[in-house]
This record gives sequence, C-alpha cells and structure tokens, in this order.
Amino acid sequence: MPLKRFLIPAIGALVLAAAYFAFRAHGQWPARGDLPTPSIVNAAKPPPMAGRQQAGAFASMFLPAPGTPLRLSFPQLQARADAGDLAAATRLYRDLSICNRLRGIDWAISGHAKEVLDEQVGGMKPDQLEEYRAQLDAVESNKRNMQRLHNLCDGASNAMLESLVPNLQRAARLGEEHARACYLSRGPNYDASGFVNHPEWLAAYRGSVSSMIDSGIAAGDWKVVDLLRNAYQPDAQGLLSGVLGADPYQYYRYLKLYRLGAEPHLVEKLNKQVVAAAAQLIPDQLAEADAWAETTFHTNFNAGNSTESTVAGWDPCGFPYE
Repeated sequence: MPLKRFLIPAIGALVLAAAYFAFRAHGQWPARGDLPTPSIVNAAKPPPMAGRQQAGAFASMFLPAPGTPLRLSFPQLQARADAGDLAAATRLYRDLSICNRLRGIDWAISGHAKEVLDEQVGGMKPDQLEEYRAQLDAVESNKRNMQRLHNLCDGASNAMLESLVPNLQRAARLGEEHARACYLSRGPNYDASGFVNHPEWLAAYRGSVSSMIDSGIAAGDWKVVDLLRNAYQPDAQGLLSGVLGADPYQYYRYLKLYRLGAEPHLVEKLNKQVVAAAAQLIPDQLAEADAWAETTFHTNFNAGNSTESTVAGWDPCGFPYE
C-alpha cells in the first residue's frame, strides 16, 4: 500500500503535466486544409534571426487550437516550422515528444490502475481507506487525462512520429533553449527506434553540434556549458563526447566558465577540478583559457548563476509544459 501511495501520484503528475501543455491556449489557426505535407527531414539553414523573430511573433498567434489532433495539425505546424517559425517548431517537437511517449505512459498508468482497483479494502483502517479513496480519485483523473492525450495523439502516422528528432533539431537550430539542450545531449538517441531506420540523423547531429554550441554560449545558456564540461571531462561517454572528442584545453575552458558562475556550496569542489584540469595545460594555454572564460562570463552570462538551471540530476530533455 505505501509503495502505491507514492507511485500513483507521481505518474499522475506526469500525465497532468503533459495534458496541461498539450491543451494550453496558444491561439487559433485560421482554417486551411490545402497545405502540402513538407519534407520531414530538413537540415536547411534557418532564416536570419530578425526574420525568425518577426515570423515567430506573428505565427504564435495562429497556431492550431489547443487539443487539435496531431494528425490534423501536423501539416500546418510542419510547414511553419520549415519556414523558420520558432513557435510552431516548439509546439511540434513537444507534441511529438508526448505522442512518442504515450504508449509507455498508458502502459504504466493502466498497470498501476489495475493494482489499485484489485486492492482488497476489507480490513483497512480509516486512514488506509482515506488513502485508498485518494488513489481512486487519482485513477479517475488519470483516465480523463489519458483520454485527452489519446485525442491528441491517436491517428498520428509513424512518419509523423518519426519526425521527432528532425523537428527537435529544427527547434534547436532556431534557438529554442530546451530543444537545444536536449538535442546536444541526446541527438538522434532521443528516438532510438527511429534512429535505427534513419542513420543519416547522425550526420545531421555531427553537422549541427558546433553551431548549437556557439549559439548557446552566445545566449548565455548555462545548460550548454554544463553539457560541455561533462562531455569534455576525462573518460566521458555519450554521443556528444564522441562527436567532440577528448580535449583537455576545451575541458578546462568550460569547467572554468562554469566555476565562475557556480553557487558558493559548489565552489570548493569545482576549484579542485579546475586545479586538476589546469595541470594538463601549458602556461600559454592556461592564460588563454582563463581570459576566454572571464570575458565570456562577463559578456554573455551577465554574471548569472549557473546552478539555477543545472542542479544535480537535471534532465536536458525535461521540457516545460507551459
């Protein structure tokens, strides 16, 4: 019983969060049913930033209505995302992310609902009955929210769902910070089953990493700094580490930059790491890296605090639902 008390609300929160995002008001898309379905994989260079901002400000008012089934909204969202509309690209990759995870969420919710409904209430004490009633309420709430998610996702084709990674890449290239962190961290592995059928995604990832790193640093994105300091650290594993390769100089640069913005309780540990990393560099490299970190910190990061967005265990692919 105690185990279920924690499991059911936790899963319920996941579904509620997904439902909240999926049906949050974004405005109404004007009736148009004649848009052609665009190419799913599109690595074309995005339009200039000014053009993207203007297009995004306009298009955000005309996204498909909240709750529109993905099978219906996909062509419009994809067309606008391909044209450089950040709002549409963001909506699209997040809806696709929800729908790609729906089967697993549904399985977990159904399994735990069965456990609750099969619970024998005979002999329960009053406090246990109260907890059980709360679990029954959670089961019913989850059922309603799962229906909303099914309304969003049912009927979406495999081709639509397999566009998750290219659309995540597109939003990242357009500057959406959550997509950028997720794509840098996971890349095509964000949809491992789709990756099997699309080996070209790896080449697209290799070709995107450098520009996304540059844009993240220019935007003062501590998530990118944290990903880089971990990717460059000795014996690091993962897709980003494999693409970047071992580089003690780059490791020191990003570690030192991260240290400059760290909270006081992390300083001692980071200082030890900085000293150890510095020992791998020659004096000229050390001086250049220190100068770069100081300049970048004060120019791009506005002396901000790194750990506010990169607390221990933060999830690069944990998208907000608002």
